[in-house]
Amino acid sequence: MQRFLSFGYVIAVAGGLLLAMGSAMQALLTDPVLSVAASTPIFTTTAVLRLLGSAAVLIGLTAIYIRCADRAGLFGLVAYVLVVLNMILQTGWMWSDAFIAPALAGAAPGILDGTVDAPRLTIAFLAAWIMNASIALLGIAVLRSRTFPRTVGIALIVMGAVTLFPLPVDGPVYEVIIGLACAVAGVAAHRGQTGDATVEPVGVAAT
Repeated sequence: MQRFLSFGYVIAVAGGLLLAMGSAMQALLTDPVLSVAASTPIFTTTAVLRLLGSAAVLIGLTAIYIRCADRAGLFGLVAYVLVVLNMILQTGWMWSDAFIAPALAGAAPGILDGTVDAPRLTIAFLAAWIMNASIALLGIAVLRSRTFPRTVGIALIVMGAVTLFPLPVDGPVYEVIIGLACAVAGVAAHRGQTGDATVEPVGVAAT
């Protein structure tokens, strides 16, 4: 188990950096019109990086949860289940960007650009956007458990809460912030494990 935890913290860092890198490349190097960008090799590259990063983030968050599961109580369990559901939605979007969007760019560009009246797509997008807040709940559970340095919980709260606030930037920049926050959480978790950071003494387990 300890081997998986150590691996998970490292993967959290790698996944966060991959997500941030792919999203930064998308924001800087691709056309803001999705139907135009989706047919280019650079967009596919950024989508694959984001997909790999998202999958790695889930492994990293799982390692963080497992470490504090007993002390996080029922609240932590519910938060983690919601996180898993959220990451399924997020990786689904990224998988679609990598493998479906290029075909839609020529056959149905309106779907990608949001000019087609499709309530199901709107609902799916909003669900994925709102569900990201589940990571903030996991961050709160981590803070309550006092298993890790506080930086871990705070970084997770930033990951989950950032999408709830309007920023004067496009969507990919949100993912850059999320990825960097995940990397910070992974580094802090690893440091806490190796004793380089001080973890507060644990009191009564959270319920």
